[in-house]
Amino acid sequence: MRRVKEKNLRVFKLTALTIILAVFCTCSAASAYNLRVSSAEEGDYISIQAAIDQADAGDTIFVGPGTYIENIKINKEVKLWSYSRKPEDTIIRAADPMESTVEISADRASFSGFGIEGSEKTGILLTGVKSCYINNNRIQGAESGIHLNNSESNIISNNLITLNEKGIRLESSNSNDVQSNLIAYNYGHGISLEASSRNLIYNNYFKNAENVEDNAENANNTWHSTLTVRQNIVRGPYVAGNFWSNPEGKGYSDTGVDENSNGICDTSYNIIGGGTDESPLFPKVPNAVKALESHLNVSTYEQSLADRENTTSPETSVNETEEATELEVENTTSEEASAEKESPGPGPVIGGLTMGTAYLLRRNR
Repeated sequence: MRRVKEKNLRVFKLTALTIILAVFCTCSAASAYNLRVSSAEEGDYISIQAAIDQADAGDTIFVGPGTYIENIKINKEVKLWSYSRKPEDTIIRAADPMESTVEISADRASFSGFGIEGSEKTGILLTGVKSCYINNNRIQGAESGIHLNNSESNIISNNLITLNEKGIRLESSNSNDVQSNLIAYNYGHGISLEASSRNLIYNNYFKNAENVEDNAENANNTWHSTLTVRQNIVRGPYVAGNFWSNPEGKGYSDTGVDENSNGICDTSYNIIGGGTDESPLFPKVPNAVKALESHLNVSTYEQSLADRENTTSPETSVNETEEATELEVENTTSEEASAEKESPGPGPVIGGLTMGTAYLLRRNR
């Protein structure tokens, strides 16, 4: 009888525990809310930062189309998504250009579907975070498009990163996935790795004057994935390495050979500074490259390069003008000195008039 009572008590405890866990899980699931932001005052908030400040960990924030003039700080585990999933119609422009447009300092945050612009520093900054997901954004006009600082195990995918000084910068950041990004027409390097290792970089479209910064650290990273049957970024049949081009359209992938027509160059590509892309992509579908290029503003890139050259040229002209002026002044001074030696001083009449005029001026004052 005693054993039956103990058994019943144990069953009761297990049932009670199951009910408590079920209630807890239900409450946890119910506690995750969807918040809406709209520039047209139709949502719960008109400011993205206000929505973030009010959100709890696990909440999702949907942002309606519009241009939001703010510097965003994501300091909690939230999903921040544009409602349209179109970076061209949901834009975050930095209110303070000397700060990052978006700064993420919380683990497991998700950020997707925005146009990022207006910062002279960084478009999207991840600092000290893990397991964040940065996807489907258009970042332009910054010193660094995306900057990972002391961050690991994050996924950076399907972003368009263009018209920045550097496309992606990894600093003391390890074990991140950088995949399927369009990194093109940046003025400096497409990607830079500083004290960063074990990062997996594959299926990206690189088209910059210098695609990779020359660092020995490059050898400690992987520049291709395992050959996988899936459409790659240039619509080839396999996901593997990266597409390597340059602004002239004469990069390694553009000029490579693919004799077996599998969309992979027949020879590997050596990364500057160290490392190898064992399976660089080949443009098996030429129209796919044209489709990617249609998302890029080549004329803005070329005009900006021309403007930079023009800004440098006047400095040279000014220096030359200053040198010429200094030389002219020196010559004039020498001539005047010679004239003073050869010519007599002013006569008594001129001297008297000068002194008299000075006297009258002093008296009138």
